[in-house]
Amino acid sequence: MNFDFSHINFKKGLTQIPDLLKALASTPHFIQKHQLWRGFFENGGVLFFSVIIAIAFSYILYGDIYDYFFPSEEIVNIELSTEEINELDEELQELEKALDELPTEAQEDIEEAKQSIREGKEQLQKKHKPLFSGSLKFLLLIFLEVLIFHFSVRTNNILKKEQNVVAFKGFYNAQIRMIKVLFRKWLYSLLMYIFISIACGFLGISFLRDFIMFFVYSFYFGFAFLDNYLEQYHYTIEESARCVQRHFGAATTLGITSSLLVSIPIIGPLIIPFVCGIAATRYAHYSEMELSKEQLPQSIPSEIES
Repeated sequence: MNFDFSHINFKKGLTQIPDLLKALASTPHFIQKHQLWRGFFENGGVLFFSVIIAIAFSYILYGDIYDYFFPSEEIVNIELSTEEINELDEELQELEKALDELPTEAQEDIEEAKQSIREGKEQLQKKHKPLFSGSLKFLLLIFLEVLIFHFSVRTNNILKKEQNVVAFKGFYNAQIRMIKVLFRKWLYSLLMYIFISIACGFLGISFLRDFIMFFVYSFYFGFAFLDNYLEQYHYTIEESARCVQRHFGAATTLGITSSLLVSIPIIGPLIIPFVCGIAATRYAHYSEMELSKEQLPQSIPSEIES
């Protein structure tokens, strides 16, 4: 993992947010104008597969949300004989007597330790899943990659007035690349989760861990969409990573939007390839991300065509 962020202009990254939102807002009209749904609904096999994936993903996602707000508790039943219970009570009484003989300060320390143990026990009893886990969304992108790449290429053809046709090998390479990209981002997200958990625990703000991780996952999620555009210009994954890092504001905003859209049952996972895939391509086109692997333009045109 490369931690060199010298190529990133954080102030410029923030200015990318309204540019990406502008691309997102005008994308529905762009889709309608160019009738980009044609071909998608005509392919019954692709449509059927997409609907099945959307239903399965929605079912799993809402199961995770339910488990988050209503975590299950494990109850362990241990059967003890009457004699064993009496012996345990006697030992507890002896411990209580011993505690009474200790200095007041020592008793307070022991009480604090007991309270910590009780709280730890309660946390262990709960199977609490993070609400904003990114692993499931990464898996969804892998399944939908063919559609995302299809709409990215088709949108780019319209914007650049080209007639590029993707053969089977092109879709196959795009699918393999998406798996590689998301495996890396999944691994990076695990490392970030460990780092953020330690940092938040040290600072006493553990309650912010999942909130921070939501933005981390969002950046990686948005990265996958923009990488589909750069792949068409033969960027390696490493070159693409450096390029998208310069556009972290747009990537994160795109990831947040797609995370919200995917929460819509059944329809959400189907909308993502349309809206987010096309919006990412339009943003990348007008920001001219493909012009250089080392330098990027300072700003994108103020008007994004619809």
